[in-house]
Amino acid sequence: MKIRLKTTLLLCGFPFYVSAQYIGKVYVDENYNGKYDAGETLLNKVSVSDGLNVVQTNQEGSFNLAGHEKAKFIFITTPSGYKTNNAYYRRIEAGRTAYDFGVIPYQNRINKDGSHRFIQISDTEIGSPQGQERWVQEVKDYAANEKAAFIIHTGDICYIPGLKSHLGMMNTMNMDTQMFYAIGNHDLVQGDYGEQVFESIYGPTFYSFEVGNAHYIVTPMLGGDYQPDYTKKDVYEWLKNDLKYVSKEKAVYIFNHDLLTADERMLYQISDNEFIDLDKYNLKAWIYGHWHVNHIHKHRSAYSVCTSTLTCGGIDHASSAFRVFSVDGKGDFQSELRYTFINRSIELASISNGQAPVNEKGELPLSVNVYHTVSPVQKVTYNIRCNGQVWIKDQSMKKNTNFNWSALVQLPENCKKRLVTVVAEAYLSNGEIIKTEESFVYNDTRSITRIQTSCDWTNLLRTPNHIGGNEANAIAPLRLAWVQNVKSNIYMTSPLVYKGNVYVASVDEDAQGKAALMSMEGETGKIRWKYMLDGSVKNSIAITDEVVFAQDVHSTLYAVDVNTGNLIWKKKMGTETIPSFDGGIIAADGIVYAGTGQTMCAIEALSGKICWINKDWKSREGCTITLSLEDGVLVGGAHWDAMYANDARTGQLLWTNRKDGLRNRSASPVLKDGILYVPSLSSFFIMNAHTGEILMRKELGYNVDVTSSPLITDELIIFGTAERGVVALDKSTLEEKWNFQTTPSFIYSAPYTRYPACTVETSPVQVGNNVYFTASDGILYALDIQTGKQIWRYTMGAPSFASVAVSGNALFVADFSGNVYGFVSDTE
Repeated sequence: MKIRLKTTLLLCGFPFYVSAQYIGKVYVDENYNGKYDAGETLLNKVSVSDGLNVVQTNQEGSFNLAGHEKAKFIFITTPSGYKTNNAYYRRIEAGRTAYDFGVIPYQNRINKDGSHRFIQISDTEIGSPQGQERWVQEVKDYAANEKAAFIIHTGDICYIPGLKSHLGMMNTMNMDTQMFYAIGNHDLVQGDYGEQVFESIYGPTFYSFEVGNAHYIVTPMLGGDYQPDYTKKDVYEWLKNDLKYVSKEKAVYIFNHDLLTADERMLYQISDNEFIDLDKYNLKAWIYGHWHVNHIHKHRSAYSVCTSTLTCGGIDHASSAFRVFSVDGKGDFQSELRYTFINRSIELASISNGQAPVNEKGELPLSVNVYHTVSPVQKVTYNIRCNGQVWIKDQSMKKNTNFNWSALVQLPENCKKRLVTVVAEAYLSNGEIIKTEESFVYNDTRSITRIQTSCDWTNLLRTPNHIGGNEANAIAPLRLAWVQNVKSNIYMTSPLVYKGNVYVASVDEDAQGKAALMSMEGETGKIRWKYMLDGSVKNSIAITDEVVFAQDVHSTLYAVDVNTGNLIWKKKMGTETIPSFDGGIIAADGIVYAGTGQTMCAIEALSGKICWINKDWKSREGCTITLSLEDGVLVGGAHWDAMYANDARTGQLLWTNRKDGLRNRSASPVLKDGILYVPSLSSFFIMNAHTGEILMRKELGYNVDVTSSPLITDELIIFGTAERGVVALDKSTLEEKWNFQTTPSFIYSAPYTRYPACTVETSPVQVGNNVYFTASDGILYALDIQTGKQIWRYTMGAPSFASVAVSGNALFVADFSGNVYGFVSDTE
């Protein structure tokens, strides 16, 4: 055996490098003893690498690697049908040149055609194992129930305490499925070089493995808190060699902590002349985290897929979730977010408080919101009893979204004035059944109060300055008049009301082509029209001049006729925001104000002509602010940067303020009579809207990093919080008057809030002495405005991130399941 050694001394913090020729074999460890025994199967054509060179084993399962100066590990591409219990690599030891690899048969989670599932988690950012038990168990249980072939963590584990803890929490043995890790920017920590601690626990920072007809590649973050020893050229050279052995028929997936590119071509590039065109290698997806958002973007042929953290809310208020990829036999994929911390939840959303919205034809709409993190719902059935006798049994409901199932039931005449009981049962894929029941008296519907809207509600909180309130008389208690599911989830897009009709927009987090802008009749909920969008609309829409506007996550702005649903025009606005646009828009007096940073602009509503574009400030990631406008002052902002005000007529910058936590702001300010009101980080601010001067600031001592714009009355300021429900402050002193605590959230969305936070992302709305708001616990509340005491509530069974709209005797609500509700007040 010829051995070549070259030693570089460990000087000035540089690592110890060895260059040598390495040999070994790859075998099936049939007796699980961790060493090769005579007669055990030797595997041919398994790729083996030293971090630069890649070779394949021969017929005898042997390999011979040249080695290179920076080699630290010998590692294999784990072949499909096998696993290694995180032993796919060997650290190179001085004086040792032979390294064998035993693999264990692993077939039961890969189907015969090669199709399989895997789970992506990201940005868990733990400090210790304590407090992580619930979400770890949920991922493990889901992986077991749905037979996930592997779990990949795409980085930010995080810092030295997290790095030392995470592998013990989640590894191939205790998760009962393969567990892989990528390195993130906060995983590059202090040491002789940035990845030193990561390598000592998790092994190489770039490697590959195969499952079914897919070749999976893990690549490292190129920069972070400390400088890595590897370079992009190092990764490029290895990647080029790794791909050399991948057949054209195989699908390729690449994991990284960050997005590769926003361009259409997926190039791994180190110079103008040196690049790998990943599309030519059948790249299906570049899968990443880092930005703490949930977003899918289609490039020329491949997708980039970002997943937020599953442990808490994301930077752009993304829902806490892990992502499940289903890869078919050809290597193509579909994905689904699985929301954490939801345990066997089921609610008859159309029946509550002993009432149900039976229409004049005697038809009862049944709407069931049901979810269980660790096991998908396979079917939902219902049974109906009238005065204790079974009338309908085991009838199936239709699936609308990941949360909602529905049916329309004809009630018989002989049930009138009798007690009707509905039992809903949900059958989970793990064999469990969960159920709920509700009862109501079927009264004559001919004499009930009908929804009658009055004034329009054309922006978030009615007007561009977000002051809410009008002459509405929707006084609690309310009665559900109708419920309509729009077949996709609704996030922070609050319903609008215009000339008696309701308008909403939806999201499509799984890129299934379901995002839409739609209109429904205010009185009945009947859908008038639906315009399909290219991407999710996560925030506020607006109406002016008979045109409804929405801007999607890809920054496309749509102008749609309110009456017909026909597209008038649309513009690709461009964006500085990577990976997605999350802000809200406003409209007034024939102008729509859209975009953010240097794409923020004013546009003529009917013609689409751009009046001006902001050039004075840039956007940042994860900004959920809806623009605010009053008296020619347009207020926006960039998350983690500053609040900005522009002249609404010219676009000229008027002022900037980033003091005292204003740079960490998610809520849209309320402008009223030249005064600006806004919560930010952990303070409440009152400012001069024309100059940006802070007039009053109250340090609250709790987290208000939510999208809740404050309700301003003559005496009180009322708004939502990240962890303690809704609070009311004295308007003159900013001292707390009352606090109403909601129940813990279904889904955690406020940045870094975790179970069991009581989050309210929505804005309170006043009607008389009532304050209405929805919360992340899936409940619509009505409180007494003076005392904060609960007057009335309605349980929806799915979180709501969209503020209510009121008009006339009606109140309209949207929840995350895709349900839109029309409530009516019977109070004169």
